Amino acid sequence: MWVRYTVTVSFLALTIAYGATLFAGWSMARAVPGVATTEQTSVLARSLAFAIIGWPIWAIHWHWARKDWSWDGTAPQLYLAFFTIMGLVASAWIGMQFISRLLEMLFGSRPPDDDSISYLFGALWSTLVSLGLWVYHGAIWLRHRRRPGDARQPSPR
Repeated sequence: MWVRYTVTVSFLALTIAYGATLFAGWSMARAVPGVATTEQTSVLARSLAFAIIGWPIWAIHWHWARKDWSWDGTAPQLYLAFFTIMGLVASAWIGMQFISRLLEMLFGSRPPDDDSISYLFGALWSTLVSLGLWVYHGAIWLRHRRRPGDARQPSPR
C-alpha cells in the first residue's frame, strides 16, 4: 500500500509540476496561447505556485518510491515509459516549433519583433524542461532495463 501511495503521489505531483513549469515559461514570455497579455502575470503567479509546491512533493515521494519499488514490475516500467515518452514527444514537438519560428525570422518571413522573441523564449524554455524530463526518466528506465533480473531490486541512488 505504501508503494502505491508514493508512486501515485509522485505521478500526480510530477504531472502537475511539469505542466506548471511549462506554463511559467510561456507566461514569462507573455506567450501563453489563449491568454490575454494582461493576464499573463496572473498565469505566471499561479504556475509558479503550483511548481513551487509540486516539485518538492514529487522529489520526496519519488525518493521514497525508488527505495521501495520492485523495478522489474509493470508499474515502474509504465511510470518511466510514460514520462520518458511525454518528455520526448514534447521536446520534439516544441523544439520543432522553436526551430521553425527561428528559421522564419532568419529567412525574413516573420519579423524579429517582441512577439517572436517572446515566442522563442517560451519555446526554448519548454523544450529544455521537456528534454530534462525525457533524459532523466529515460536514463533511469534504460539503467533498469539493462540490469540482470536478479539485480533489479531497489534502485540505487
